[in-house]
Amino acid sequence: MTSMGMEGERVQVIRWMEEGRSVLESVQRLLHECDQFKGAAEAAQKECARLQSECEQLRTEISRLTAEGERAQKERAETAQWFTAMLNQAASRLRIEHPPA
Repeated sequence: MTSMGMEGERVQVIRWMEEGRSVLESVQRLLHECDQFKGAAEAAQKECARLQSECEQLRTEISRLTAEGERAQKERAETAQWFTAMLNQAASRLRIEHPPA
């Protein structure tokens, strides 16, 4: 091999070594970013699970409050009906008839 050919190969090997450092740094940066993304994804999954649990608790509370509201509305209607009946009964007892003229 000629010295010119060896010199060209030497330059090429040095260039590959320099580029290799840059490639390795990029790979290390990508691996670090991957680890960060995995951590963020795990945190998001935990938060999602917590929010799903909270939503289920809120649904249960809404069901309980809806049933309680319906019960109170029924009770209020029954009380109004009873009060109306009592007023009608009292009014019928208190009616004063005017004597015929």
